[in-house]
Amino acid sequence: MVSKLQKAERVTAKTARRITGISVPFGGISWADPGPSDAEIVRRFIVFLEDRRVLYNAYNLESLSEVERSIHEVRSECTETLQALGPKAFGVTPIRSIRAAGRRFHDDEKESFRFFDHRFGHHDGSPGFFAALGAFRSTVGQQVAVLAAHYDIDIEGDLASALPKIDIEES
Repeated sequence: MVSKLQKAERVTAKTARRITGISVPFGGISWADPGPSDAEIVRRFIVFLEDRRVLYNAYNLESLSEVERSIHEVRSECTETLQALGPKAFGVTPIRSIRAAGRRFHDDEKESFRFFDHRFGHHDGSPGFFAALGAFRSTVGQQVAVLAAHYDIDIEGDLASALPKIDIEES
């Protein structure tokens, strides 16, 4: 639970980002709007990921062309988010990892698994496709968990199922 002091600090930080000038009776100074904070940029990225079924749909519902298109869109959104973040922002490394996982998916999905039946359950995906998709989902889930923990962002809906599971022993 967030204490009143922590909530006040957050409101103060948000308010401070919106101040674009100071005026006194004999003059003043103003500056450009600083734009959204890194946390807001990362939150928008996570909201985008919440609507990516490729991260949590059951494997039997996946279609090769839809998955490829969706992962390409994730890569594109990663690039846009990286351009919006400062180069030293915490979110840069996890988002680059997600983008790299998308590139690996496109390379690895065509991997041949000669010991598996090529008709693989009468589905349009091959064993290489599903192995690459699992690796992509795993990487995205780990990196989203890192971003959410650092920026204190709640993960909603089906995207939460893509996050790594934590075993908590009951004592």
